[in-house]
Amino acid sequence: MVEEPERYRVEFASGTAASVEKRRSFRDLERNDIERDLPGWPARPPFRVRGFFGRLGRYALTVVTRLLLLPLHIIADALGSPVSPEKRGKLEERENEVDDFPVMWAGEGETARTLPWQLDPSRRPWRTVTEMELAEQDGLVRIWSYEDIARGGRHVSWGGGGKAPGSEAVLWSVPRSEITGAEIKRFSMAESDFKISFRDGSWVRLTSSPHGARRIVALLGQGVPEDRHPA
Repeated sequence: MVEEPERYRVEFASGTAASVEKRRSFRDLERNDIERDLPGWPARPPFRVRGFFGRLGRYALTVVTRLLLLPLHIIADALGSPVSPEKRGKLEERENEVDDFPVMWAGEGETARTLPWQLDPSRRPWRTVTEMELAEQDGLVRIWSYEDIARGGRHVSWGGGGKAPGSEAVLWSVPRSEITGAEIKRFSMAESDFKISFRDGSWVRLTSSPHGARRIVALLGQGVPEDRHPA
């Protein structure tokens, strides 16, 4: 019996530092913005790092949110279901995680520029789900998309409602041989961000569930991890 290829939900990562929280940039090798040069991509306001007052506002929002959630954590703990908030790991690259937040780094014509715009949560319709498939049989890595039929708002977590009939499509594929490495990025919530590097030197920073990120990195690396629990 042939096993189905593993698929995990992915999208371009978002900054977590106050200066770039929920933002991302797309850069060439000289750190110039390349969003307008990506063919077929819907336009978005240009990326900007938050100034002092913008960062202060993000800090204040974080404090208020944690105070509002504190009673829920106390109640959950009292009921025997302790809630552990997601934690962010150690800063690795200040220039790419605080001063800027590139999720695509590529020169003209390089592989990273070919990834589909639907991976950008600020551009795609909110019901669109994007997944990465790693197929050992044909040696291809693919990006799929489909429309989720779950009811609710855009702030509900990805998927969970099933696929709208006829909405599934392959957006992108690349030979596994064009990928030279993958690594977890520690400066992300629950280490859910990961970086994929291509043979031509370009790279992208994506995010998944913590389990999905670990599996993708392992499957694109040299070994296969023992952890095969479902995402």
